[in-house]
Amino acid sequence: MQEIKRQFFTYRNGMLADTLRSYGYPYKVIFGLELPRIADIARGLSPSAELAEQLWEDREVRESRLLATYLYPASEMTEERAEAMASDVRTQEEADMLAFRIFKRMDHAADLLERLRKNPACRRAADALAAHLER
Repeated sequence: MQEIKRQFFTYRNGMLADTLRSYGYPYKVIFGLELPRIADIARGLSPSAELAEQLWEDREVRESRLLATYLYPASEMTEERAEAMASDVRTQEEADMLAFRIFKRMDHAADLLERLRKNPACRRAADALAAHLER
């Protein structure tokens, strides 16, 4: 985890971080990494539900949450865990990344969509998943 944070710090982009803060992003720490840079970091790591869970639980760091979506194997994601993560979404960016990187790749993505639509706390993620399944 320390090596990941070191990479976040190395590639930080203060201008983007300031812009995201001005948009009201709710994180205490925003390094300002662009998604392609986060994807580069992910390519240097092995997919791991355990590591992804640790990153997702790091609620106050934007890049941790986004990197988690690259590392969580869709094959290991249960509908119950997907719903829990969806209800914990803090921004539309997180919702989009969960839907695009994990949820749409699940075997029963359509069933998950119906489940998420029934839970008001999962609204952002449900809308994001619906948009990705329509493509």
